Amino acid sequence: MNVIFIDFDGTLAGLNSDSFEDIERRVKLLSEICHEYNAKIVIHASSKNTINEETMEISPKATYTLFLFYLFNKYNVDVYGRTPNVKKYYSSDRSSYTSIWKEDEIRLYLMRHPEIEHFCVIDDDDLLDLTKGRESDLNKVRDHLVKVESYVPSDPSQEGLLPKHKEEVGKVLKKDNKILHLMLKYKKFY
Repeated sequence: MNVIFIDFDGTLAGLNSDSFEDIERRVKLLSEICHEYNAKIVIHASSKNTINEETMEISPKATYTLFLFYLFNKYNVDVYGRTPNVKKYYSSDRSSYTSIWKEDEIRLYLMRHPEIEHFCVIDDDDLLDLTKGRESDLNKVRDHLVKVESYVPSDPSQEGLLPKHKEEVGKVLKKDNKILHLMLKYKKFY
C-alpha cells in the first residue's frame, strides 16, 4: 500500500494564498496524485487533534478540518487515518514535554501499519528543531519528504502543493519503507 502523510497549513493552505479556491485547487491536485500513484492519505497536521484517532470523527467546531474533509470527499481522496500524538519528555520528572514531533508520529504510525509498503511526507516544515537549534529526528524520514513552500511573498502562486511536486511524490513513493524492513527483521510491531 502507498500512503502520503499530509500536512494542512502551508501545504494545502499557503500563508498568502489560502482562499477557498486555492485550497480546493490543491486538494484536487492531491486527489490526482493519490489516484495516479494509488495512494491513500494519513493526516499528520496539527489540526489532526480535532479528529478522533479511533473513529475519524471530526469535532463539529473544527470548521477548517470539516471543510478539508468535504473537499477530500468531493475529489475522492481516500483518508486512511491520522498519526497518533507523541510526547517527548525533556525533563527527568516527566513534567516538561513537547507534543509535536512529526517524525516520531509518522514512524509510530508506520510501525502500527506494516501493510504500508511505500510512503511520502508532504510538508512545508523545514524539519529543524528550532528549540535546540539543530535538525530534528525527522532526518529518519527525510528521504521520503516532498517539501513545499508555505510563504512566497513575491509570488503567492508558488505556495503549497503544486503540479511540479507530482513527479517528486512519484519518485519518493518508489523508495523502500526502511522502517518496515527493520520491523520485519526484528519481528517487532507496535
